[in-house]
Amino acid sequence: MKMAEKRNPALVELVLVILFFALSSVVLVQVFVKAHLISEESRAQTLGLTAAEDLLEQWKEFPAQPERLFSLENGWKEEETAGSVRIFRAGCDSDMEPVPLEEAAYEIRAELWTEEKEAGELCRIRVLVTGIRDGKTQVELETARYAAGT
Repeated sequence: MKMAEKRNPALVELVLVILFFALSSVVLVQVFVKAHLISEESRAQTLGLTAAEDLLEQWKEFPAQPERLFSLENGWKEEETAGSVRIFRAGCDSDMEPVPLEEAAYEIRAELWTEEKEAGELCRIRVLVTGIRDGKTQVELETARYAAGT
């Protein structure tokens, strides 16, 4: 009889400790996954910004001649547009290296248009870097350059 009245608290304590560690590990895994996702998004924004800035700097060299930069040989495709805006698209992988649009993780889109002025034209460009899977715009930059008439 005395044996049945004795209780061993070690088993209950052990179960509680295992439960505590299991719950703690679930929380920590969620924190690490969230940190990883934030890190990937930050990396994509940084690489996208670098790619967009590089594209804008190259465009500034010949703003009135976009065919020199946005060619099929460089991986760009021009969209059919009804208005005066010309739209060029190219694909990039997760490291912002050029790949075909079908295999791309990100799309770089360049929208170009000009405004006629008295002594030439004002050439404008907007560059967007967008994730293909989530459709989220990572980077959007816009600039303009004046091209004097000849």
